[in-house]
Amino acid sequence: MLPPILPRPFTSTTRQHSREYLTYTGVLRFHHGLRSGVPGAHHPPLQRYSASQVPYTVRYHQHAHITCQYHISDANLVARFATVLADPSLVTGDESCISQGGPMLRVFSGDAFSPSLEAAVLRGDHMISVLDGLDVDVACYGNHDFDFGEARLLELAKQTSFPWTLANAVAGGDGSVAERLLAGAHSYVVKEVAGYRIGFFGLAGTVYQSVPSWTPPSSPEEWRRLSETCDLVIAVTHMRLVEDLAVSGDTLLGDGRVDLVLGGHDHHVVRRDINDTNPDPEVLQSGFYDTGGGVSDYKGHVRIVKSGTDWRGLSVVRLRLGRGINGETIISNMSLKQISDLERLPNYNQIIPSPKMLEILRTTHSKIEKEVAHPLLRTEVPLDGRTRIIRSQETNLGNMLADAVRCFYDTDIAVVNSGAIRCDCIIECVDDSPLCVRDLIEICPFDNAFVVKRVSGRVLAEALENSVSDAHTDGRFLQLSGLRITIDWRLPGGRRGAETLVDAEGGITDTNMLLQIFESGRSGEGKGGLADDHRDGIKRARAAIIRGYHDADRLPTISPVLEGRINVINGSNL
Repeated sequence: MLPPILPRPFTSTTRQHSREYLTYTGVLRFHHGLRSGVPGAHHPPLQRYSASQVPYTVRYHQHAHITCQYHISDANLVARFATVLADPSLVTGDESCISQGGPMLRVFSGDAFSPSLEAAVLRGDHMISVLDGLDVDVACYGNHDFDFGEARLLELAKQTSFPWTLANAVAGGDGSVAERLLAGAHSYVVKEVAGYRIGFFGLAGTVYQSVPSWTPPSSPEEWRRLSETCDLVIAVTHMRLVEDLAVSGDTLLGDGRVDLVLGGHDHHVVRRDINDTNPDPEVLQSGFYDTGGGVSDYKGHVRIVKSGTDWRGLSVVRLRLGRGINGETIISNMSLKQISDLERLPNYNQIIPSPKMLEILRTTHSKIEKEVAHPLLRTEVPLDGRTRIIRSQETNLGNMLADAVRCFYDTDIAVVNSGAIRCDCIIECVDDSPLCVRDLIEICPFDNAFVVKRVSGRVLAEALENSVSDAHTDGRFLQLSGLRITIDWRLPGGRRGAETLVDAEGGITDTNMLLQIFESGRSGEGKGGLADDHRDGIKRARAAIIRGYHDADRLPTISPVLEGRINVINGSNL
């Protein structure tokens, strides 16, 4: 049963290039009903007592938090991270709850099964043994966990040894189909540790903060109070910081209080206390920037914690708990240790990699090595796929992908959203190192499908305006073929597209299409041949982007250039 004051989640999904993108509403009071004690009673967020003042037994609880773990190619980094996660005191320098015989819960805030090279080959299967090897206790789904569809995510989650929670993303509920949580998620998870009941519930944010679909809160009378009662309530979220701040601000006091928000999605190490509402995730704490490396120490009532990405960031929250005279839980002390970049710690090389994790990774890597080492093509120029560049301006890699799509589908124009291009690097041209399957998958790991539509000039103009509507680098920014645009970043959103010119002549490709194009370039038809409706498209795409064949190995060569398709005037969004 859902608890009181639950805003009804937006239940539809939108399809963009035939791939589901889930849109969620933010649920600010889902936790109501998990809290133990007298209904409606006000519980102070943090009470400080000396050891002699805290009634009854005092216990230390420790929560290690991680999020957004995508790539497992660096086995030593992942294995060292596993060692630290098992006992954070190895790098934090203080005695951990584990070393004192106390409990520690490991909490994961989502995004594991995609995107990565390994995910493109194994469709998320590579992370099951890795997450289990980290001894995760509870997790929240992230948006990228749905990259292979809900059915595949459910299949993967069932193979893990810990529960997944996501309380505010549902399917159905339209009268004909019963409402249900996505991918078999739990609405909440309760862990009992050392005599305390700790409730965890997962929240997902809107896909884009600028286009949320909010619905009115349901009447509290619709729901009965849950029979579950908890001493502490922790929100495990996968949303942008601004949404975490909204949740935190709405849940400070009363029976619906949330004690801590452990957030994901933003790839930064972040902490916010009760008075810090800075919405910029690049700011560690108001007045402090994350400089990378080192262990930062914070004592006080932290409300929001985010923990970086890709085996470098880690947060350890330590709570000193006691019981009041009426049996209520008292947080008498709270401290936070955060690592922004494990590799930059002075003692990084002294951390012993986890043998268990090394074996897990060895097995996984052996599964994919043969698949991804196959050489496909050579590039005569560096290919710029840096995230901050490709999400803000024209790049030669973006041009090549958009040209391939336009020619494959024989359309007048083609647009490729830069969020689908994930390599985040400059791919250098090296004479003795052709690009392999691995490289193409790292460029486009999502295996996106594309659609062809006839649109009016007005709709096209609106789509291009949306491409530049975000104030920061964003995955909606489009790489183009068949048209040119001029952007003025100084103008307000909705008016930045100063000019659009559509060329007279008139494809995009998902991961498999790229592989087919270059397999065809090498062998004529590629592995297993081509479907009849793909043959002509492959020929057109090859003609557009392949410039010749290497003398030594006859691999196709490419040399895409900048052509002034996206002209930026007056400022930048970087």
